[in-house]
Order: sequence, then structure tokens, then C-alpha cells
Amino acid sequence: MSSKKLDITKVGDKFDVQKRIGAGCFGDVHRGVNRETGEEVAIKLESKSSEAPQLRHEAEILDLLKNSGNGPQPMGFTTPYYFFGTEGSYSVMVIPILSRSLEDCVQMCKGKLTPKTTLMVGDQILCRMEYLHSKGIIHRDIKPENFMWGAKEKQNVLYVIDFGLSKRYHDGKNHVSFKQGRSLTGTARYASIKVHQGHEQGRRDDLEAIGHMLMYFLRGSLPWSGLEAKTKEEKYRKIKEKKEQFPLAELCDGWPACFLTYLEITRNLEFKERPDYKALRKLFTDEFAAQGWVEDFAFDWYNGKKPSQLIPLPPWVNLAQPDDVEGGGDGGGKTKEGGKGCCTVM
Repeated sequence: MSSKKLDITKVGDKFDVQKRIGAGCFGDVHRGVNRETGEEVAIKLESKSSEAPQLRHEAEILDLLKNSGNGPQPMGFTTPYYFFGTEGSYSVMVIPILSRSLEDCVQMCKGKLTPKTTLMVGDQILCRMEYLHSKGIIHRDIKPENFMWGAKEKQNVLYVIDFGLSKRYHDGKNHVSFKQGRSLTGTARYASIKVHQGHEQGRRDDLEAIGHMLMYFLRGSLPWSGLEAKTKEEKYRKIKEKKEQFPLAELCDGWPACFLTYLEITRNLEFKERPDYKALRKLFTDEFAAQGWVEDFAFDWYNGKKPSQLIPLPPWVNLAQPDDVEGGGDGGGKTKEGGKGCCTVM
């Protein structure tokens, strides 16, 4: 789609379409502007003729993620200005514009991040996953390109993006059933071993994929990256075998033990098991404190020139999950944590 000349210059009565700034499996992202306010926005465009349309589904997921009360939007999730519509030959969604992706930041740092930055990033990612999962939704495409920093004074706020592959794992009453024989959905480099084995995805798979991604940040590459193969099927098979065979202790050797413990825990979660997000975050925050570090948002890519005007991040309140005992779900939860919603909002 990116090579095709746009047949639209505006979306609705408010938004002008400007230059292309990115792309995804759904289509392209263009910079835009709200002609009434002058505010910059991001405009997602997907061809109406797409064989596997995703934009409408993503809009539906974002609608589910909105704060159900009257408060502001939870931290790290955007609310579209224009949820879903059509213009010309495109399906369209208009969202707030963000800045760099985590992958951009890794490349700015010559392919690796320090443990301090990785722990600060990991803590925010776990908060985002806890909120996403509290809504009964799993992401299913964890990768550095799908996490982006906010703009301007929100450059220290990490956002989750691209929910085209996301789906519900819980309908408020019951967890989805376990199935096998599923094709790989997501990004093979970070996907959990059980996703490679064809298992139905659940919360555990998002969390294991996060562990693989954090090790990519620290190591600069993963043992199963760059494997030669003649077909996609052969490549996926080789990645699966390498993940299954490569010892976690070796994968995490030389880095703080919290990363090894995190991957051991997430790889051993049962399909319907309620993850203990608080305990997983504590692995990272305890290591951070033990090193004497301060959450100053002096991320590696700032190279000592951190923006002076960054908003503070309020304390996190752990969220009830759909299967918590008190939530009236299927009773599958192993822990009960208080809090009716996300207290940190942007």
C-alpha cells in the first residue's frame, strides 16, 4: 500500500492527511493535523481491499480498553479521536501521535540497553500488560516496535500500540478453552515456546514474550535470531527448536538474576493460571533498588541530556483480573489484589 499514491487528503471534517511516517501489517501511518486546533495526529490507513483487514478489529479493542468510568484514559493506551471510518479507498482511524518506538531507542544505543534502562522499561511494560489483561484481552504481538514513547512531556510514558492481532481470552464469565494446532500468531523472535508448539494463547504468552524482548535489549540479539532457512515454515521450526533447547541460564548469563527468574516463572505458568503481576514487577523493582538506582527516566538514548519537563508517574495500583475470586469469574485466580482500576492516567 505504501507505494500507492493516496487518493485522500483529509479524514472527516477535522483532519488533514500529511506525509507517511510508518507502516504496519495493516497498512500505513501518516502524520496529520487537526485543522481546528493545529494539533498533530497519527492517521492509520488500511486499504478497503485488504485480504486480512485488521483496523476495524483494532478500533474495537481500543474501545474495550477505554476507562469504563468518567476518569481520564489509563496510562499507556491511546483513545482514538476518530475511531473507525472510511475515506476514499481506505479504512481510517485517527489517534494521538507518539514519538519513538522501543526498537528506535535500541538502535540509537548501538543495539543494546543497560540493565537500569531495561528494568525501568520492563516495569512499565508489566503495568501495561496488567491493565490490558484486566480487560480480558491479550496482545499476541509483543515486540519492540509495538511499544512507543509519548510525545513532549510524556516522553517517559510507554504506550502499547497495534492491537490488530489482539483478542479476548476471557469474556467476563469464562476463560477461553485450551486448544492445540494453532498457527503462529505474532512475531516469531519473541513468541513463547508454547505459541511455537501451536497452543492457544493466554496471558502467559504475552508475559514470556516480554521476557524474551527484555533479553534482546540486554544482549543485542537472541540465540534464535538470524537462523538460515529456505522457507518460513523451516525458519519457524528452527526458532522453535532453538528456544526449546537453549538453556535459560545461558540465555540470561551475565545479567541480573531477576531476568532469569522472570522467564522461569512465565514459562511455567499454566494456560488459565492468573499471573501474579505484583510479584513479577517486584523482581524488577527489588533489583533496581538493590543497585541503588533512582527512577529518574534518564534512559540510555538521552545520553545524559534528559528532557527537563517530564510528567511524574503516579504509583501503580494492582488491578483485579477477570478470573479473580471476587470478580465472579471462573474462579481460576490464585491471588486476589485490590483496586478497581488503574490509578495512573495520562
